[in-house]
Amino acid sequence: MESSGLHLPISEPITVFGITLLVIFIIPLFFSKLKLPGIIGLIIAGMILGTTGLNVLDKNGSIELLGNVGLIYLMFLAGLELEVGSFLKNQHKNITFGLLTFSIPFIFGFVICNHILKYDILPSLLIASMFSTQTMIAFPIVSRLRLTKTLPVEISIGGTIITDTLVLLIFVIITSLSNNTGINEFLLLIPKILFFVFLVILILPRVTLWFLKNLSSDQLAQYVFVLATVFTTSAIARFLGIEPIIGAFLAGIVLNRQIPPSAMLMNRIEFIGNALFIPFFLFYVGMLIDLKAFVSGYESIELSAILISFAIISKWLAAFITQKIFGLKALDRQLIFGLSTAHAAATIAIILVGYKIGIVDINVLNATIVVIFVSCVVSAMVTEKAAKSYAIAFPAIRFKPTDSEKVLIPVANPSNIEHLIEFAEYVSERAKKNPITLLRVVKDDDEIHKVQDLVAKAEDISHNFGIETEWAVRVDVNISSGIVRAAKEMLASKIIMGWSGKYISSRRWIFGTILEGVLADVKQPVYICRLKQPIEQFSQVFILIPSNAEFDPDFKNYMHSIEKIIKKTRQKVTIIVDRIHAENVMAELPPAYSKVKPTVVEIRKWVDGFNHLKSIDTNALAIIISARRGTIAFNSDIQNTLLLTSQIISDKNVVIVYPAIHGTSIIDSRSLLSGTGQVITEN
Repeated sequence: MESSGLHLPISEPITVFGITLLVIFIIPLFFSKLKLPGIIGLIIAGMILGTTGLNVLDKNGSIELLGNVGLIYLMFLAGLELEVGSFLKNQHKNITFGLLTFSIPFIFGFVICNHILKYDILPSLLIASMFSTQTMIAFPIVSRLRLTKTLPVEISIGGTIITDTLVLLIFVIITSLSNNTGINEFLLLIPKILFFVFLVILILPRVTLWFLKNLSSDQLAQYVFVLATVFTTSAIARFLGIEPIIGAFLAGIVLNRQIPPSAMLMNRIEFIGNALFIPFFLFYVGMLIDLKAFVSGYESIELSAILISFAIISKWLAAFITQKIFGLKALDRQLIFGLSTAHAAATIAIILVGYKIGIVDINVLNATIVVIFVSCVVSAMVTEKAAKSYAIAFPAIRFKPTDSEKVLIPVANPSNIEHLIEFAEYVSERAKKNPITLLRVVKDDDEIHKVQDLVAKAEDISHNFGIETEWAVRVDVNISSGIVRAAKEMLASKIIMGWSGKYISSRRWIFGTILEGVLADVKQPVYICRLKQPIEQFSQVFILIPSNAEFDPDFKNYMHSIEKIIKKTRQKVTIIVDRIHAENVMAELPPAYSKVKPTVVEIRKWVDGFNHLKSIDTNALAIIISARRGTIAFNSDIQNTLLLTSQIISDKNVVIVYPAIHGTSIIDSRSLLSGTGQVITEN
């Protein structure tokens, strides 16, 4: 009788699947708290748990299957996200940069690999093609700053389409030559390639359009059809002697025009890929890496340093030459370089396939992981710095408040209702015309009846203020997701939330608070209130404004919203602002502020503003203008706003304003590799 004990490495499918899912859940969450890319965490976890690490899991069997499925899905998403329509703008500049960002890194890579590192022709060509790939993982940064329609961003998008397409064409040639004995066999493959391209480009769109039209009411069947199409196309490619990832990438480009970016089908494609298939692929890649060779030997480390150095230099050179050809500004060059320097989706896919068919060795695969990590970090840092400078130099169009203003107040603590409704009356332009929606999120239907007492209390309060309120109830296991869902359904223009002032806990570090969950997933301005008395009783108003806030397109809107509070109190107003930005801030304030002749307190650091607020009277109101990640005013200090408030001024009357986000959809940290979500932009 066989023993049922646990043997390493584990190969039993259910156990392997369960352990891998736990890793996929925990590792990105942990790495996000350390401000590190989750994709690197998954690869490292695969390295540690694989047969070359602690030998916990067997990479063959179910892991290998799901890893290969994730590879195909990744390349499909890479093709699906290419904004082919934007390529038609500035075609001459796009083509020029596309050819430069392909040819310069390709030539650099081939010369280095063939003449310096002494690789053979095919490995040199494959590694050189890795130099040319680029993934616009930093696109969400420029999208949030509303720079997606600027010339450098459009050039970067056009260049990405060209270089990734050319790289995959080169990849077809490389893999064909590696699988055959000579050039004659490759020439015989050309008719098959042409037939495959004809099949995918001319027939697939018609079939897809017909199918989606006739399955418009069956969303499950739509997704299954897309999934079947992608893997069938990849299988046909393999049957014809072409690498399956080419088929997946081509299918993604073709389906790009059939599936609208904002469609529910696109959301499902991205969600399932980022939640399951791509993390499995990353984990599988980590298991293939030889951890012992990477740690004990210098070859992989030395190769990593050489590849990343020349990869970054060649991308910078392509951006520099483009700048000189078209007479662009240095800021344009920095933005183009930042957006085009990241190597991710196509890079790891190409090198992995090259490793599995024997073109490159384990040292190249190990070095590629370092290239991906370093290039993604460099891309994010350069793009964020350049994008903020660009947004300051060329301010976006200011926004005007909508006529259909809709204020949403999530209610958790009944004692806060009065203060929140009163505050909503002040910051809302049309509180007396449009009813304020009070939201209660409950965990099951049995809790709905408990809302009745709150409804009666709210009606009395709103009647006293002379405004109309309405109630909404959402059933959700997670309060923050219930608030986010309600805000989207109601098209809320402002969200006003109460806060206890407590922030520090081990649970918060791991899972985040309700406030953080809402701030991460909504675009609307959010007002966080900790008020202990009526607004008309405030003795003073202090407003803490961060650096660069005056360049936010929404700056005048939210400053105008809190203007009524200042008029009502008729008391002294103090503006606390960074000394470098003080003059700009005062110039951008609405005219009403100059009438009250505010006192200006200049500070050097963000924390200095909190130290100043620490000494204010308990009857004063502190209004703190904060910022969300990716916006122009965000920095490493301002991300601690809630923590500083809870530690320094938790006993004060405080309102924290998080301005609206304009631009890209919310990006999940797990989608960093493919850039998923970058396609949804706003004018």
